[in-house]
Amino acid sequence: MDFEQSLCTTNIKHKKSWKRAHCPQYGIVTIMQGGRLGNQMWEYASVWALARRTGLEPYVPRCIRLKLDQVFDSLTVPTFEEISHCPVEIGRFVKSLDAWNYTNQSIILPRYSIQPELVITWVQDIVQEFSIKKKLLDKSQQILHLASKNRTNCVFVGVHVRRTDYIGYLMRKHAVNPANATFFKSAMRHFEAKHKDVVFVVVSDDPLWCKKKFSRKKNVYITSKNHRNSPALDLAILASCNHSIFDYGTFGEWGAILAGGETIYYNLTHHSSERLGQLLHNWHTI
Repeated sequence: MDFEQSLCTTNIKHKKSWKRAHCPQYGIVTIMQGGRLGNQMWEYASVWALARRTGLEPYVPRCIRLKLDQVFDSLTVPTFEEISHCPVEIGRFVKSLDAWNYTNQSIILPRYSIQPELVITWVQDIVQEFSIKKKLLDKSQQILHLASKNRTNCVFVGVHVRRTDYIGYLMRKHAVNPANATFFKSAMRHFEAKHKDVVFVVVSDDPLWCKKKFSRKKNVYITSKNHRNSPALDLAILASCNHSIFDYGTFGEWGAILAGGETIYYNLTHHSSERLGQLLHNWHTI
């Protein structure tokens, strides 16, 4: 129990809710918890993909699994609770695939791990793994219906605008300014040139900024201008669209991956979106 808790930034409730499994014959793959929904999706997916790559058994701490179980229906990676009765040999853990040498050795990935080169190898499978709960998809369809104003045959483009806390992070980490309205409007023109009836469905942590910048565009619908949606519903909305525009951040990345269409993203070097753009043929900058 103490080992599992050491992987988490949130406290694990002492509640027995998982079955006991056999003790792993060889090593395992696991990860430390960090960040919010988008980060924890990457953490889960990294364990899932690394287990496929190595043949080791995957396990995630319950703090990650319980968070994701609120959003997704059919997650397959078990939790540490299932092997809590098994001995854990800390000395056999390494922190990356590059450091892994043999099957008895286990891997603990650090928090905030992103493994796009591995995960995107099985992109259709990870999209299936992250099957969003029906109640969230039903609600997202209601919102898209409102956005379309009863028009049929619309092409929906999900737009994720990340501002608030990320602006300071961009300056500290990358020494760049945040994406401005020009980026989003250029991306919108790209889709308007390709499709006849486009509706842009905006999800943002700063809806007032979006309203100010996009109010003149009649085909823009801002989902959170009256009240904030849950992150789970925001993800379902983005995933339900045909195509995607996003600036940066793991949440926007996953919205675009789950949507599966063409994606335009803000050009940041040394960022995970740049690596995704190199791996996915329908992702590009503008």
